[in-house]
Amino acid sequence: MSRHHRTKDENFIMSLYEEAEKTGDLENVIDRYQAGLVAHISPKGVDTICKLLLQANFIKKANENEAYLTPNGIRLVEKLRLE
Repeated sequence: MSRHHRTKDENFIMSLYEEAEKTGDLENVIDRYQAGLVAHISPKGVDTICKLLLQANFIKKANENEAYLTPNGIRLVEKLRLE
């Protein structure tokens, strides 16, 4: 089985999922810059990725610095984890 090389977008959403998982609720609000830090993505990169993930309905913005996963985002991460 070949190992899938993840994009920065995939790394970010997986990091957001893992941070939410630590809180006990996958739909909890997470500091998106903290998730970016864990995924080794700059704040500017986080802003760009979040804009795309918002448009694709994988995350929702809670406020300027925080976001949470939508059910679509949770399904995406669960699919990525199987690869």
